[in-house]
Amino acid sequence: MTNINSTIKCKKCGNTFQPDIKTKDVWVCPNCQTKNPNLKRHYRSVADLCIIGLIVTIIIVAIAFSNVGLTLGVILSGAHAILLLVTIIFVYKSKAPWSDNVAKTLIWTVFGLALLFNVAGPLLAGRLNIPAIIVYALVFPYLFWLNGQANKCTPSKPPEVPVNGKSY
Repeated sequence: MTNINSTIKCKKCGNTFQPDIKTKDVWVCPNCQTKNPNLKRHYRSVADLCIIGLIVTIIIVAIAFSNVGLTLGVILSGAHAILLLVTIIFVYKSKAPWSDNVAKTLIWTVFGLALLFNVAGPLLAGRLNIPAIIVYALVFPYLFWLNGQANKCTPSKPPEVPVNGKSY
């Protein structure tokens, strides 16, 4: 039996097929031979960005804690590190992260909060964080592209079968 969460819909012909989850290459549609993006690999790339963010956040928390002690910024950064860790675990544990609403919500939450902490917060304080602006100017278009690909390639749910042949 095919798990609907691990099937994708071809972006060209609309045929639903079971991709080779273990490959790192593109997923080729068996019907029309169109190359579809390997969504699992792309979601794992986002999780890899979260790993980098987790390492940087832990370093910043450790330095800030040793310099100024326990402040609201240290607490919020620590909470963000925990959220990063949870996101990494959900993305890597999911067999089909492109159809896992929890994983997708965690990704948007993590990057949205990071944008607030690293760009909006400093802007409100009258500072400009150029490196963060550059990073998020590259990351967010990728996240929007990935979300669009996931929406295009996720098959719709099969229609419900009427009970006793009756439609309600």
